[in-house]
Amino acid sequence: MERLSSLLFMLSLIVYYIGKVLKIKKSNYIKAHIIVGTISVLAMVGALIQRIGQPDFIKYIGFALIMILIGTTGHFIRKNRFKYRLTHIIMVLLFFVYLFLSIKFY
Repeated sequence: MERLSSLLFMLSLIVYYIGKVLKIKKSNYIKAHIIVGTISVLAMVGALIQRIGQPDFIKYIGFALIMILIGTTGHFIRKNRFKYRLTHIIMVLLFFVYLFLSIKFY
């Protein structure tokens, strides 16, 4: 489940940036980004539930929390783009920092 979540998370980023580079109609690639990102967050929550009682459960709490924050800030971008865009970018970068730290120390 965690591999599916990671794959979909990267696919979500790829969909967003390829749509931006190819100058596809913004609403189309943004909708695809949101759908794939939402499925990714749900898959990570599913991975968290599967890891209950295992030694690496704490690591998945962090991943699930960060991904939920990414989804939440992404939702708020639709309401006020300029106010929440930086927060959304910071949360995505925080995901990669946490990924690096979890690989290095867990």
